[in-house]
Amino acid sequence: MDPSQAASIGDASAAETPAARQFAAWLTAFNSGDRGALVAYHQQHFPYEVASDDVAGIDRELGLSKGTGGFELKKPENPASTRIVAILKERRSDQFARAAMEVDAAEPHRVVRFEIHPIPTPDEFLSAEERKSRQVDDAKRRSLIDGIAKELQAHYVVPDKAKQMIAALRDHLARGDYDKITRGEEFAAAVTKDLRDVSHDLHLGLMFGRGPRGPQPTLDEQRTMARAMSYGFGPIERMAGNVAHVVINGFPPIPDDEAREAVARLMSQVADADALVVDLRNNGGGSPDTVALIASYLFDKTPVHLNDMFSHDTGSVQQSWTVRDLRGTRFGGQKPVYVLTSKRTFSGGEEFAYDLQSLHRAKIVGETTGGGAHPVAPHELDEWFTILVPWGRPINPVTKTNWEGVGVVPDIAVTADSALDEAHRRALDDISSKSKRPARSP
Repeated sequence: MDPSQAASIGDASAAETPAARQFAAWLTAFNSGDRGALVAYHQQHFPYEVASDDVAGIDRELGLSKGTGGFELKKPENPASTRIVAILKERRSDQFARAAMEVDAAEPHRVVRFEIHPIPTPDEFLSAEERKSRQVDDAKRRSLIDGIAKELQAHYVVPDKAKQMIAALRDHLARGDYDKITRGEEFAAAVTKDLRDVSHDLHLGLMFGRGPRGPQPTLDEQRTMARAMSYGFGPIERMAGNVAHVVINGFPPIPDDEAREAVARLMSQVADADALVVDLRNNGGGSPDTVALIASYLFDKTPVHLNDMFSHDTGSVQQSWTVRDLRGTRFGGQKPVYVLTSKRTFSGGEEFAYDLQSLHRAKIVGETTGGGAHPVAPHELDEWFTILVPWGRPINPVTKTNWEGVGVVPDIAVTADSALDEAHRRALDDISSKSKRPARSP
């Protein structure tokens, strides 16, 4: 590691601490955007299981690296021998983050805890004019509530619930519940809580902070990010008894034929297994089209109706079916499939599990999922505030409903940590049972 990078952590004494050196080494690997460099660093210094969800695995971490363009270190906060907190800024946008790292006191000072989360821009990195613009006074609060009401009326997927939320916000405003809130981030948090108390919709929320202001990623940049994320896939392994285990951490958009070919190669690796375990325990969602594409490998060629999506904005319903003509080799629709879930499984990850469960194509093993079914779109209210409004509602063709607010309830309820062992055991039983069945007469 370049000593100058450790020095940038803070003063000379702070820069010499094990925590500062380890943090500088992680930041160098992260900013490289290089899979090999990150894997090598983590194998030696930083086990992924001690990290927060944003970087809990090579594919998530690479996705964050590509999406942010890396981080600039702006300021350390209270560095100590075995712990450091750092303020970071994305290279591709004005978004800030706070990272905290703890390391073992003994050599080689491996990382024992790491968290990173987005934060509003700290005041010290704002001009006087910017600091003033992010404050909220009575007029600002009323203007924002009016703006939120307008967007909810126009777009929220459940109109009656939108009316209830608007009434609740106006009631809080009239009672003076927001009067003492002068900071934008605190106002956003309070309003989000009040909206969700009525709607129980975890996709809905008021966001505070400046997002990316540059142009949208080009197709080449989208390809690069998709490759860096391995198209949402994590490790693929063959377990004892010819049971395949594939980790899918997200369902990113598949922008072109190159990406579809890559997905085909990944899914073809499990096609000859006798049973399959699809691991969605850290899957936070993504594109419904990608959900349908990957699910198609678990069915035969005849298209299967997976889901419908009702749009409040247009009044239309878009159907989602498995793909008839797939690249690569299918696992097929006859062999056993188990899907692992956790309370962190959300949105598109939930759709995948729910679709397969409702069609009796898979057994769900693990924990009840997060309960977020409604797709969402951002609506900018002003320079600092954006309201995320769910505009659609999935309608499963079998159940005629969805998992909003209730989650996907597993067929086999176990802790997330024990789900893989449980699914593997049951898959082996399935294979054994099938092998003992008498052959059918010709």
